Amino acid sequence: MNPVALLLVCISAALHALWNYWAKRAGDSLSFLWGFSLVMPLFAGAAVLGEWLIFSRPPNFATWKLAILGGIIQAVYISCMGTGYNRGDLSVVYPVSRGLAPVVIAVLAWFLLHELPSAAGFVAIIVILLGTLILAYDLLRRPANTGTATRPASSVKFALFASVTIALYHIVDKAGAQGSSVLSYQFLMEVVIAIIIAALIIAKRRDAFRAEFRQHARLIFGASLLGYISYALVITAMMLESVAYVAAARNISILIGIGLGATRLREGTLSVRLLAGAFIVAGLFALAIGG
Repeated sequence: MNPVALLLVCISAALHALWNYWAKRAGDSLSFLWGFSLVMPLFAGAAVLGEWLIFSRPPNFATWKLAILGGIIQAVYISCMGTGYNRGDLSVVYPVSRGLAPVVIAVLAWFLLHELPSAAGFVAIIVILLGTLILAYDLLRRPANTGTATRPASSVKFALFASVTIALYHIVDKAGAQGSSVLSYQFLMEVVIAIIIAALIIAKRRDAFRAEFRQHARLIFGASLLGYISYALVITAMMLESVAYVAAARNISILIGIGLGATRLREGTLSVRLLAGAFIVAGLFALAIGG
C-alpha cells in the first residue's frame, strides 16, 4: 500500500476514534453528537467556499435529492450512536456499528442485486460476526464492569441499527458524490442533517442540549473539526490508493476505539475486547480485499 496513503488513513482512523471517545465521555452523548451535527456545516461550508475561491470551482448541487436522502439517513445514524453511547460502552457500540456495516452492505448486495459473495467473502463475514459475538458475550457477562453503561443489551441494539444506517449512507453518498462534487455534496448533506437535528432538539431535548453545549462547547467544536479532517484525509488517501485498501486500513479505528474504551473508560476485559476487535478487523480486511 502507498505509504503516504497508509499514513493518511491511520491518522484519519485515530481522529475518528478520538472524537467518538469524546462523545462517549460526554455527560449526554446524544446531545453531544447532535451539537456535533449542528457545527459540522460550518466546516463543510468553509471547504466549499475555499474550493470556489481558490480553485474557481463553484458549488455543484446536481445530486441534491441524494444529499437530502443521505442527510436523513445520517441523522438517524447519529441519533442511534448517541443513544447507544448513553446506554452502553464505546468499546462495544463503536466496533459493532463500524464492523457490521460492510456485512450489511454485502447482504443487501446479495438479496437486492444478486451479487453473491465469494468463498473468501463468506469466511470474512463469519469472522466478523464471531468478533461481534465475543464483544456481546463480554458485555453481557460483566454488566457491572462496563464503565458508564446503564442498559448494555439495549446499546447493542442501537449499534446494530447504526450499522444498517452506515451501510445505507455509504451507498447513497457514493452515488451522490460521483454525480456532483464531493465538497458540495457533503455540505448540502450536512445542512440537511443540521436541520433535522435542530428540529429534534427543539421537540425533545432542548434543556439537555443546552446543558451539554454549555459544558462541552469546545469539545463539540473540536470533535466536528476532527470529524471533517478525518473525512478529508480518507478522500485524499483514495486518490492515492485503491478504495478497497483504504477501506480495509481505515478499520484500525475499531482497535483504537476498543483500546480507548477499555483503558480510559475501564470498560469490560481489555484482552477479550481486543481479541474481538482483531477478529472484526481481520474479517473486514479480507472482505475488502478478497470478498
